[in-house]
Amino acid sequence: MSFRPLPRRFDSSQPEHMDLPDADPLLLMDDLKNLRNINRFLGGHSALRKHIRPFLENSNGRPVTTVLDMATGSADHPLALVDLARRLGRPVSITAIDSNPHMVETSRRRTAHVPAITVLRGDIRYPEWPDGSFDFVLCSLALHHFSLEVAREIVCSMRRLSRVGFIVNDLQRSRLGEAAAWLWTRTTTRNPMTRNDAVVSVQRGFNKEELAEMGTESGVRRFSVHREPFFRLVLVGEH
Repeated sequence: MSFRPLPRRFDSSQPEHMDLPDADPLLLMDDLKNLRNINRFLGGHSALRKHIRPFLENSNGRPVTTVLDMATGSADHPLALVDLARRLGRPVSITAIDSNPHMVETSRRRTAHVPAITVLRGDIRYPEWPDGSFDFVLCSLALHHFSLEVAREIVCSMRRLSRVGFIVNDLQRSRLGEAAAWLWTRTTTRNPMTRNDAVVSVQRGFNKEELAEMGTESGVRRFSVHREPFFRLVLVGEH
């Protein structure tokens, strides 16, 4: 069976439910829990570990690896990275930002016991740090929330802010992924926010060629795009 390519369906006037200014905080907190489970069991954390591990293992004498995590959500990726770094014996210092105050509050609560993580409120479209402020910049499951033009600008800022490299970890747009997102959410949750946004996220995801174009336009010295299980795409840029 073959599937026709799924055209990208992005409309800035119709944001995902989690991005609505009047989003129900209780639904949002449950949605973040569902996202943590998706990242844990459906490839989000494993994709990050796979692609950042070589950089941590070859840290070139850096006493501490500094990381910026853009649009951190509930900080599950920073927590997973701290765990990986601890097992590798490579200290990290992570700055995690999000524009949503509820997510910032949740992330601070979940990381209060981890001194290596600092959570700040900030918009990934307008990062305030100078060039080369971090060794690595990460962006997981956030790029698809933006238009193609803004997504390109975000990737360029990731290149600009990083000294060693950056990693974009997002969804691959496909009809099979769209169907899988619908089926997964209908069998695992009753949260209407998760049910809506999971399918919309796939529809707003990117394909390999689009991420490769972002890598080229960022001006990074070298980049690669990887397909990962459960409809994930990872763009890795290296200085």
